[in-house]
Amino acid sequence: MKTLYHATSEKNLGSILDKGLLHKWEGVYLTDSADSAARWIGFRLAAVGEPTVIVIEVNVDESNLSEGCDHSPLMQQIFGAGESILHNGDIPSDRITNVIRYELNNEVKE
Repeated sequence: MKTLYHATSEKNLGSILDKGLLHKWEGVYLTDSADSAARWIGFRLAAVGEPTVIVIEVNVDESNLSEGCDHSPLMQQIFGAGESILHNGDIPSDRITNVIRYELNNEVKE
């Protein structure tokens, strides 16, 4: 098992806790740290006026992982985002180990 992170809008939290992380297109995008996940989507959420980023910590089977393509080296440098990892298929809610809420520049753990 490997611990990885997925960031999303706060409005998705209830559904994720109930149904897990559901794959879209190629799979579920993950990264190697909570801070990296928050940085990556934080810019997009702030641009649409959402002040909160939710980071979901999950434990996943490494055999379901492959290299993602959304964190190019240039984007990693610009945003400070880490490794892009793709999980093949859904991640059930029982694989969620922690939920971290980022408000503005302050992190508050739940």
